[in-house]
Amino acid sequence: RPPNAFMLFRSDFLKRDVIPPSVEKRQQTLSRIAGEVWNLMPAQEKKEWHEKSAEALRLHNEKYPNYKF
Repeated sequence: RPPNAFMLFRSDFLKRDVIPPSVEKRQQTLSRIAGEVWNLMPAQEKKEWHEKSAEALRLHNEKYPNYKF
């Protein structure tokens, strides 16, 4: 299943260690914080993630043309 815009953002957010593991390790809390950051982001920044998501969907459809969810 291809990732949506938020999932791509969340993955990048965690990889960049915006919140160091020494501060917080629980995925539930990290996801909540990433969600709050996402909701505060301007539309232009979100648009970039939606474009990345569309590209991920395109690649997924090429690789798995008969995929059904």
